[in-house]
Amino acid sequence: MKERFRALDPRLLWVLLALIALGTLTLYSAGRNTPQAGIWLKQSLWNLLGMLLLLLLATMDPRRLFRYSFPAYLVGLVALAAVLVVGKKIGGSTRWFVILGQTFQPSELMKWVTLLYVSHRLGSRNAETVGRLELFGAVGLVVFPMLLIQRQPDLGMALSYLPILVIIPLMKGLRARWVVALLLLVGLGGFGAWKFVLKPYQKQRVMIFLDPSADLQGKGYQVNQSRIAIGSGGLIGKGFTSGSQTQLNFLPVKTTDFAFSVWAEERGFLGVLLALGLFGLLLSRILDAARVAHTNAEAYFCAGAAGIFALHLLVNVGMVAGALPNKGMVLPFFSAGGSSTLSFFLALGLIMGILHRSRVK
Repeated sequence: MKERFRALDPRLLWVLLALIALGTLTLYSAGRNTPQAGIWLKQSLWNLLGMLLLLLLATMDPRRLFRYSFPAYLVGLVALAAVLVVGKKIGGSTRWFVILGQTFQPSELMKWVTLLYVSHRLGSRNAETVGRLELFGAVGLVVFPMLLIQRQPDLGMALSYLPILVIIPLMKGLRARWVVALLLLVGLGGFGAWKFVLKPYQKQRVMIFLDPSADLQGKGYQVNQSRIAIGSGGLIGKGFTSGSQTQLNFLPVKTTDFAFSVWAEERGFLGVLLALGLFGLLLSRILDAARVAHTNAEAYFCAGAAGIFALHLLVNVGMVAGALPNKGMVLPFFSAGGSSTLSFFLALGLIMGILHRSRVK
């Protein structure tokens, strides 16, 4: 057991524990005096299971996981297709399986499985021998699960796959003209999505983002209350369990999408800087893992993981501040949720393994 603990990277571990502590305090306050008063205990259990998973993966040779990435990818695709048929429908979306009374969202895990397989596929060959066909094939491997997820529908989750599309081809030395072509395709895809893919409520979110004051008591209510909560926090915040927007239940979905608003109201601007600083240290250490990785596949996975974590941070914080449309993207270790929590720990466990392998070999 001591060997397993020695495999943990201290710098990454302490940042992770600090974020878990901040998130647990936030969820305790958010659920206080509501039917979700025990949400922090449930989330603590998920964090404990996640730490056990991280401990297991940290001592495992990462190459073993990469070798099984293809069958895992196929199983993930089957799960994404199956959830559309037999999954549980909640709030108009069919995203979850119910297993032993607990909901499981396969798209959360599939995000990391896709990154693992694409990293393995591109990293198994020298960068000079990978051509455009292989790169566009890798793009297809990412786009296919994105389309299945959009059918649920879950646009926010589908968008969280974007770092895999962007970062890995760039690391392979994709020329500037192909980057421009990719951006043009994304632009055309966005136009096509607006015309033929996006649901009316998703279009409405974009319109509310452009003009939040247009419907303050309707679709703009969530973001407006979040901005009030953040603004009322001031420099040092209102104090633990003392935020009026949180405790009087004006703030919506405060244990998931808007958990960071709770933290900002209670801890103020300085607390926000603390949380963002910890996320910055987390991203920095993940990128360190990419630099010391022994193989291209490991480096690509770490770079893609940094991109996914950064996107979740950017979109969630931008959303609660009203700077981005409400996409329902969770904030790692702050937002409650078993599937997302375990998937983040899985990614960090693999990164721990890569760091450990770089030290011992």
